[in-house]
Parts: sequence; structure tokens; C-alpha cells
Amino acid sequence: MARNFSLQLSAATALVNLLSAHPELSVLTWTVEPLGVLRGQQTDEHERGSVVDVCASILGGTPVHVAVDGEGSGFAELATVWRGVNVQVWATYSAPPMRRALGTVVPAGGGR
Repeated sequence: MARNFSLQLSAATALVNLLSAHPELSVLTWTVEPLGVLRGQQTDEHERGSVVDVCASILGGTPVHVAVDGEGSGFAELATVWRGVNVQVWATYSAPPMRRALGTVVPAGGGR
């Protein structure tokens, strides 16, 4: 029990230091896991996972970008160790809406 508390305290302290030095990372939702893993996440990010790239430039490590369809939706993730704390960051993103020419008729939903 005391070891888990120590790991959580280390992760929480790392988070305070990280956000103090890099407030731009406050766009992520941060959690400290029971075993001391610091996790940042963002869903439906609009910059195609660029927040994960920013984290990699600050924390170290190599971000991974994965496309989940041919439309441009996907996710980005980073797993690294920063100041002795395991850090996992991920962001999901959707394909940008398809542009249509002015006056284009879009079929109504529900019909065939």
C-alpha cells in the first residue's frame, strides 16, 4: 500500500511540474493511476493528434499515429518515462467533414 502511495505521489508531483512548465498541455484530461502511471487523454481532437507530438517533444519518446479508416480518423499515442514516472498520452481524432460545393444536394438520412 505504501509503495502505491509513493508511486501516485511521484506521478502527481510530476504532473504539477509538467503543467506548471507547460500550461498548453492542460487541454488533456490528466489522471494519476493507482500504480503511479500518469495518463493524459483527449478525445475528438481537431489537430490529428498533434497534442501527442507536442508531448513527445517535451517528455521524450516517439509518438505513434494510427489511421483507423481511409477517411482520416485515427488516434495517436505516446508511452514514455519522464522524471522516473511512466507516462501514457493518447488522442483520438475524427476525419474532417467532407467539403461540398455550394448548392450540392445531400440525401436525407434514413431512406434508401
